[in-house]
Amino acid sequence: MQLPEGKIPGFYAQIVKGIAERAPLFDRYKELLIFDSEEHLPPVLELLNKYKVTSERCELLLLPPEGLVQGDLYEDYAIVTRNENVYMDLALTALFSLNKAKPEAEPAPALLQLKEHLIGSLSIDGADVYMIDRQLTELAERIAVAYGCGVTWRYE
Repeated sequence: MQLPEGKIPGFYAQIVKGIAERAPLFDRYKELLIFDSEEHLPPVLELLNKYKVTSERCELLLLPPEGLVQGDLYEDYAIVTRNENVYMDLALTALFSLNKAKPEAEPAPALLQLKEHLIGSLSIDGADVYMIDRQLTELAERIAVAYGCGVTWRYE
């Protein structure tokens, strides 16, 4: 949400109180409100409309706290809340796994070439999952194919 500037403190307090009455807040980061279910959104959006507070919806992925390996670009993409939860915005970030599409596949050199573009990596259900800027998905696929690998995209 984007709170309007120049309002009296009571205005903001009314909005915060109204949100708390309508839906349980799972987490937050500055003006980013995080709910654990989409069913909580309609009453909150209705309240924000009433007070003429602009907002936009984004889909976040809560990353597990263990096994997360940060890449060079991690700080540019990670949303770390006061509760120390780490989220990735799925509009900006794409997650994928490499697989051996051909018998002569070479995932290690493919990952080495992708390394400078990786936001980070983690393990999901026993598989290595890599994070990259969503605009670089075609590049990741070309690099994977060049080394005989395939790409499995997650959270599409």
